[in-house]
Amino acid sequence: MKESILLNNISKIKEIPLPGAKAHLSMAPYHRFKYIKNYDSFKSKATIASVLIFVFENDKNESCFTLIKRTSGIGVHSGQISLPGGKKELTDNSNWDTAIRESEEEIGIKRKKINFVCELSPIYIPPSNYFVYPFIGIYSESPKFKSDPLEVDRLITVPVKSLIDKSLLVNKKINTTYAKDVRFPAFKFNNEVVWGATAMILAEFKFLLKRIDI
Repeated sequence: MKESILLNNISKIKEIPLPGAKAHLSMAPYHRFKYIKNYDSFKSKATIASVLIFVFENDKNESCFTLIKRTSGIGVHSGQISLPGGKKELTDNSNWDTAIRESEEEIGIKRKKINFVCELSPIYIPPSNYFVYPFIGIYSESPKFKSDPLEVDRLITVPVKSLIDKSLLVNKKINTTYAKDVRFPAFKFNNEVVWGATAMILAEFKFLLKRIDI
């Protein structure tokens, strides 16, 4: 399938029922299992946040999305790979507004050029006590990135088709600020290991992509 056709087909995702926990479980570390089927019970005491999978065509006409490697420093997720996004502010009118505002602030894409596709299943992140709403959007042109150096160490551009490449699925032993020598299912993109909540969100995106015959 031509990449331009793939980009157009992304909008078909909104017509497909979300798998939710089924997809999340496929990439969840074992200690997360107890949380997945009870997300709503954690929502009232959690910090609300949003993240964005935004699909765009690069200069080679490949459909891609972007991950960020967070700067090292304070916080349980420092130095990790994530999707652009962050916590909801009082000025945000919706969770979608949070996703596009945070993406603009972190990586410099223009929120007015992001076209909404759909909302994915929310996910609870125990280490940071975040309740996250993921979204898919399409960018109307090849983006000109400008990362916030205080939050973003570097950008990782991933071809959409990489998500369904079985050779990029790995199982890694990882040390974090809150757990040592824990094995996680993960994706490996550009020599970076993507695990935890980000991998679980991408697993749902992968599920949907496979149903639009990419």
